[in-house]
Amino acid sequence: MARVCKPHPADVANARIVAATVRFDIALFLGVGRYATDAAATLEEARAKAARLVAMHPNGRRPLIYGVTADGRSGLVTETSMSIKEDPMRTYAKKFNAKRAAEAAGHRPDDVEIVKTKDGYTFRVKVGTSAEGNAQAAKAEAAPKKGRKRGKAAGKPESAAMRPLGKRAAIEAAARDGKLPLPPDFSAETHKRFRNKLQSVVDLAKASDLKGLRAFEINPVSSSPKAIARYRDLCVIALEAQAAR
Repeated sequence: MARVCKPHPADVANARIVAATVRFDIALFLGVGRYATDAAATLEEARAKAARLVAMHPNGRRPLIYGVTADGRSGLVTETSMSIKEDPMRTYAKKFNAKRAAEAAGHRPDDVEIVKTKDGYTFRVKVGTSAEGNAQAAKAEAAPKKGRKRGKAAGKPESAAMRPLGKRAAIEAAARDGKLPLPPDFSAETHKRFRNKLQSVVDLAKASDLKGLRAFEINPVSSSPKAIARYRDLCVIALEAQAAR
């Protein structure tokens, strides 16, 4: 029997972004700080425009096509990202594995709930960009909550408007207001080999090079490039907000 290889969590996360795109950005690297770019509403149109860029600039390089979601996140369009069909109700043997799968799929810990089923554990989105996630969040907000500590009387649920934003949510809200985020702290030795890549993104952000940021290729295979990708996406959101003013 042929062995079936499971897709890497980073590929699954990238595929989720591509599947939720509202537009496609095309970028062909021409030289230091120079790109030939275009945009398209559909993938078919994006591929046609990418071919035209190659014909106009025959430098031996291949254009990159990025799918961009409504909230500014971008994912690289590849054969892998177009072929992955993830089961949204996939179960895992352990609760910890379900949490890691949710994180690898690009969800924050506070945005998902871990559900125990007869086959194991799975995760469901509570808050997110999808209508389903927002609907689940609304139901959770409307449901009465019991006090968690022993002996504490159950009270009324705290209003979402009164609840302070979490650190990551506050940073994202600031980016939507046009404020560039601070770069992640890569002073730890484990981040050493990714410092130059982070600095390249920082330089593009300082130069307000929106096209360069969108075209910057990041393979989120570990915590360091994931942090760079998150920072890059926030910079894109901030610069788009500045441009819209």
